[in-house]
Amino acid sequence: MADRATIGNVEISVFVDTAPPPFETSRFFPDVPPEAWAPYKKWLDENGKFRTNFCFFLLRSSGKNILVDSGLGPGPHERFGGATGQLMSHLASKGVKAEDVSTVIITHMHGDHMGWNVMGAGASARPTFPKAKYYIPRGDYEHFSKTNPAYAPLSQATPLLNLGVAQLVEGDFAVTPELKTLYTPGHTPGHLSVVISSAGHKGMIVGDVYHSPAQVSELDWCPGGDINKDDARKTRRKVTQRLADENMTVAASHFWLPDSVGKVVRLDGKTAWKSL
Repeated sequence: MADRATIGNVEISVFVDTAPPPFETSRFFPDVPPEAWAPYKKWLDENGKFRTNFCFFLLRSSGKNILVDSGLGPGPHERFGGATGQLMSHLASKGVKAEDVSTVIITHMHGDHMGWNVMGAGASARPTFPKAKYYIPRGDYEHFSKTNPAYAPLSQATPLLNLGVAQLVEGDFAVTPELKTLYTPGHTPGHLSVVISSAGHKGMIVGDVYHSPAQVSELDWCPGGDINKDDARKTRRKVTQRLADENMTVAASHFWLPDSVGKVVRLDGKTAWKSL
């Protein structure tokens, strides 16, 4: 089990910004009967409840400190018992200050992935990482701006665009010579994963393509939060096949630490998650 990995010359560290208390599986996967979890009990807590983290990733690539996602935010988060985000303290533990971050890649525009993007609100909002360029999925920004202009996570994106420190991206976008985005829609319309290719090794940060290791085997399982479940299933099948075929090291945003880093393997005719 691991909370870090090295892919060629790229170093990845996985951190939990916040984690909600465990809850019933049916609350998150409403279409999956509780008994279907029997083969996957090891991915649940001791009471058979679903557990998840709100993770972010610190990468070192081409001499730069890069964040993939920025957690739920500073809080306090009343719906999670007043918990506060730990992103800044985790960065400090690695000797990284806010001004040391050169790049922030947002996989998708849900609040638990972009909560530390800015500090302050409205006209006073400023980037949390003052020297960083932010990359935000175009498909998500356009979707939420059109369908729900009051959508709260827009406040973590629009100020950055107005200040000229963010760029809307889509498809295969090269962030560094070792990192590029991959369009993986379904959970959200513009969802992006991050592909790592370095020194002959490959990896992927998959965002919310999966929410549980069980989905690596049960490719049709969709959480209630998948906006387009048909697209999510298609994406999950395509990504899962690629991860197994190319023996990629994988980092997943919501797998319970320290099972957040692993590989997709084939066992008995199915794909499965193997933690590193």
